[in-house]
Amino acid sequence: MSGLREKKKSERKDRIFSAAVDLFNEKGFSNTSMQDIADNSNLAVGTLYNYFPSKNDLLLDIMQDEMEITITENDALFNDINLQDKSAKDIIKLLIKNIFSTPLLVNKESLNEIFIATFSSNIHIKKGMILDIELMKAFQRLLDRLQEENLIGREINTFNATNILYSIMMIQMMMYIFDPEMDKEKLFENTDEMVDLVYRGIKP
Repeated sequence: MSGLREKKKSERKDRIFSAAVDLFNEKGFSNTSMQDIADNSNLAVGTLYNYFPSKNDLLLDIMQDEMEITITENDALFNDINLQDKSAKDIIKLLIKNIFSTPLLVNKESLNEIFIATFSSNIHIKKGMILDIELMKAFQRLLDRLQEENLIGREINTFNATNILYSIMMIQMMMYIFDPEMDKEKLFENTDEMVDLVYRGIKP
């Protein structure tokens, strides 16, 4: 019985997430209310608040769930893949693209509003930092394995390399969010060029 209850709870949460993302893209983050999300999820707004204390909490839960899926899928992918058939640079780029896929669920205008809203509260900043730390751990696990396979230099400090690569991602994402001239294509292009530069220093 508890298994059925958990399944229903998970399905309801998925429905809420889907409704929220659709509304953020249609109306913008700031113009979307919890009542809007409840209506689109076919729920009473009180039920929605039982799941999420605020719209920011709902958003961060969406991001956390998507990031956890990204981490799990990439851990499985890179454990199964024959790394000798791949370039370390291409594998790193693939992981970055998969990480970018989560914030890019919502359009650029909403991302701008979401970024400002997230950094308006210490609680939400902390939740965002926890997401970043988990992603950085996943990134370092990948670099450790690439190093074990002699696809990056043995002398490389993978913790420091992770910080550099993750900083590139964050800077490019901030530029995408706040530079009106920058589109998704340019986001990926710039990030690829930066990874190319870093790779010249870490390849064996």
